[in-house]
Amino acid sequence: MPKDKRERALVLSGGGGRGAYHVGVLRYLEEQGWTPDIVVGTSIGAVNGAALASGHDATSLWELWRNLETSQVQRPQLNILTLDRWRSVLDTAPLRDTLLSKGWLYLNRINAPQPPTHLRITAVEAATGRLRIFGNSPDVQVGPTEQCTITVDHILASCSIPVVYPPTEIDGTLYWDGGTVANTPLRPAIDAGAQDIVVVIMTPWEHADPASAAAPGGLLDAAAMAFEWALLASFQAEWERFHRTHDLMLLSLENARLRLENARLRIQLGIGTDRDLIDANGDGIPDVFQREIGVPLVVAPENLLPVVQIVQYDPAAHERLYQQGYEDARRAWEQREQADFNMEGTHD
Repeated sequence: MPKDKRERALVLSGGGGRGAYHVGVLRYLEEQGWTPDIVVGTSIGAVNGAALASGHDATSLWELWRNLETSQVQRPQLNILTLDRWRSVLDTAPLRDTLLSKGWLYLNRINAPQPPTHLRITAVEAATGRLRIFGNSPDVQVGPTEQCTITVDHILASCSIPVVYPPTEIDGTLYWDGGTVANTPLRPAIDAGAQDIVVVIMTPWEHADPASAAAPGGLLDAAAMAFEWALLASFQAEWERFHRTHDLMLLSLENARLRLENARLRIQLGIGTDRDLIDANGDGIPDVFQREIGVPLVVAPENLLPVVQIVQYDPAAHERLYQQGYEDARRAWEQREQADFNMEGTHD
């Protein structure tokens, strides 16, 4: 891999026990020759993102997921009836042990001086609601990412769904799941240097069929469904912000092109210099063109996935989610290729 390559970013949303969906998407992307240089993960996306930054690919990550069961992730809290001390329904101590002892994480690789994969993990301060972005490398442009040594606590913090799981403490601060504020954050991918971004969410965000959703069957179902819609709302807000920012970037690039043409004319007339034609990395492209960012490819299911699977880890369900992620990625990829082909046809 070229030193510090940062072209492609994979943004992985939260979704709990439905994380095998991410792996199916990744399998399809790898078949197309697309692998990420940057991974941004929230909640179960932080787990999968850290696994990818540890050196896993779709094949090895699927081997971990296909054997993952609920008992390896969570257990009931023993003091659930002691209301003054009750912080959550479930305890994630088994997940800590699974990540550290079952081959999911290789922290030395994640935290290497020049990490092969640039990792970003989100979590939310429980006391303030402030979104924190932790990274294993510096950003290309100034942003909110905090470079630090990534630990299993950062991953658990990103997975700490309020009420369902307990908050996670890092350096004296308690954290909730990053999805409570930004389930699918695009900004960290852009700040890290990405130009080609694939976003994977596990909630339909365009035209879901209401009949595909079952009514919540109990307290956990109701909490999971409420969390599901909070995740979707955070992504929709992030998507709108991206498009506003993207429009401004396109205007800035057009302005840069006009300045470049003006500089060339001035040089031809003998009244200008070549400072606006600088090509610092020697790739033959003036630097003003280096940060053009395409609209992200969004991979999402067409209908609602079972909400109960947010807090259940079942190998049979993982198999279905893995296959669905693969098919949804194929559909999104082919639709984008068809749209690109149609657009090229209009310019012929």
